[in-house]
Amino acid sequence: MFLVNNMGAIITEMHKIQQELSKKTVEISEGEGVFSIVMNGRQEVLGVKFGPEAFKPDNIDALELMVASAFNRAIDESRQMLKNEVTKLTGGMSLPNMPDLF
Repeated sequence: MFLVNNMGAIITEMHKIQQELSKKTVEISEGEGVFSIVMNGRQEVLGVKFGPEAFKPDNIDALELMVASAFNRAIDESRQMLKNEVTKLTGGMSLPNMPDLF
């Protein structure tokens, strides 16, 4: 009942969390700096970097794997940031799917 009575306040807080998450970042590096990605908590890519080793012709297959791995790890970490923030807000209660919040 508490959750239902306070849904407006929760939605307002969720919007604040969205704004905060857009400012928080994760940086993931693969291959000892061959590739790195910076992503915010809203899963927006803010930047990518390639080290000099990335452009060696015999490194293409490994680079493709590193890029995919880095993207997946960055998404996982940004989702964990979101989960942590929502858990703080709800005291651990799960919320129903609310369109346009995430």
